[in-house]
Amino acid sequence: MIAFDKTKAIANHGDMTRLSKLFRKLEEGEKTTICFLGGSITQGSLSSLPTTCYAYKTYEWFKETFKEADITYVNAGVGGTTSAFGAARCDRDVLAHDPDLVLVEFSVNDECNEYFYESYEGLIRKLLYSDARPAVASLFNFFYQDGKTAERIHSKVARYYGIPAASMHGAIYEDILSGKIEDVQTLSPDGLHPNDTGHDLLSRVLANLFGSLYEEYKGKRDEILADGDDEKELAPLTVNSFESAKRIDNRVFEPELKGFVTDTSVQKDVTDCFKNGWLGSKQNDKIVFEFDGENECTGIAIQYDKTMKRPAPVVSAIVDGNESEKIIIDSAFDETWGDLLDIKQIFLHGDKGPHKLEIEVIDDKNGEAVPFNLVSVIITK
Repeated sequence: MIAFDKTKAIANHGDMTRLSKLFRKLEEGEKTTICFLGGSITQGSLSSLPTTCYAYKTYEWFKETFKEADITYVNAGVGGTTSAFGAARCDRDVLAHDPDLVLVEFSVNDECNEYFYESYEGLIRKLLYSDARPAVASLFNFFYQDGKTAERIHSKVARYYGIPAASMHGAIYEDILSGKIEDVQTLSPDGLHPNDTGHDLLSRVLANLFGSLYEEYKGKRDEILADGDDEKELAPLTVNSFESAKRIDNRVFEPELKGFVTDTSVQKDVTDCFKNGWLGSKQNDKIVFEFDGENECTGIAIQYDKTMKRPAPVVSAIVDGNESEKIIIDSAFDETWGDLLDIKQIFLHGDKGPHKLEIEVIDDKNGEAVPFNLVSVIITK
């Protein structure tokens, strides 16, 4: 069993208020729901079974610690996705389950820049200030080979909002650099996605965080619970467009179809993520969205299947008829591990108002290209 630095593995202790309410419910055997929201690591990539991924093993820790509790487990991990998509989909994939705890993991999919600083904050705010009012915690993963992670910006958000957070970088990176962990492949064959040993380590790092917090709660239970009614909503750190992020797909919107067709295939589960959109197959196929009324927005992003299949089509995107600012999107994905549910931000922080989006197939590779799969449009307000 690989050891880790238990102190440095806790990136942020956080505020105990909401977790204390969760611990009380767990102790009293009330129904609770624990959700895990993240990318491929949360989904369970490279774990041998769904029950050997870190999320399920963390759920098992809660069950073992609170033996009388009635806990529902929800894994909302989707590979290759960022906190920007997390903010757009958390209503349907997480908040619809009325969670008591949400564990958020996007630190290897987000880049360490202002865009994802804003999108991560928007996601955290959307969870914290939802009607469900869940406890929220963060897990910061990293690339084992070079230490790359968005932890620096994510931890700023965690500290500001009092979010408990666990850090894999803090837990083991010094041991990797020193050679104490001689071969990262004992944890991850590709230097990122954990195998069963790596997932077990992740779950123990989280158990270290939640176990520490639970011990503190037990030491001053009455005091913490008594102080839990004065929670105030904090002002945002960023422009904060993503708290309002809304995902537009064929379940909630009917655009004008000029050659595109509605994808009517049935989505099996949250990981079956290329469904519920629209397909454009031929040259000049077009789809038009009029965002007005309740859908007036300050930003638009296109979510599409960036595909390994060949030949792949090319499309254009135009907002408000502005041909001079036309954006070209090549849907070809030059990787071998699978298709990517990609997001192209068309504009952000624009003037709020009605906007028109037109997407057109401009290169169908002489009629041989696979269809362009527009999975959704994400608007921010």
